[in-house]
Amino acid sequence: SWVYDFSQLLPPGVRCTVQVAPGFRGPDGKALRGKQSFAFLTGGPVVRQAIPSDGSTIEENQYFLLRFNGAVAPESVKAHAHCAMDGLGERIAVRLITGDEREQLVRARGWDHQGVPTDQVVALACQRQLTPSAQVRLVLGKGVATPGGVATSQAQQLGCTVREPFRVSFSCERENAQ
Repeated sequence: SWVYDFSQLLPPGVRCTVQVAPGFRGPDGKALRGKQSFAFLTGGPVVRQAIPSDGSTIEENQYFLLRFNGAVAPESVKAHAHCAMDGLGERIAVRLITGDEREQLVRARGWDHQGVPTDQVVALACQRQLTPSAQVRLVLGKGVATPGGVATSQAQQLGCTVREPFRVSFSCERENAQ
């Protein structure tokens, strides 16, 4: 068994190949037999940070800002993501937030000053208004990919609760029955 510890995390979409060096011998002095080359992929992009975070209370028209562990193809996020709301028996499609609106969201979080690469950030929203007090999940299904096409093999979910409906009540006391 051999172990190699990388000095830093590898980004998604990297293909690594390990080749036995010519002339390499085992501890017994004999040449190694069997497979001489090994390869692996680091896999597809996964969410590293989400705004709002898992378990948060959100608004009825909430946006989601997702920071991945490497470059991600935004169209693959749109194609493989949906919102799921308790009590609704269907998936809610998502829309990508792009352009100036996206840039404003990134600036509001301070990610532009933190040096977060723009190809690692996706902004999106559910395509319908969410019901107050409902449990909602943002689901990123299998298939979210790097720009090079390396896709995830597992789904990720972010669970939130929609805020309570706005309520106002007041009462008046009568000082005099007349």
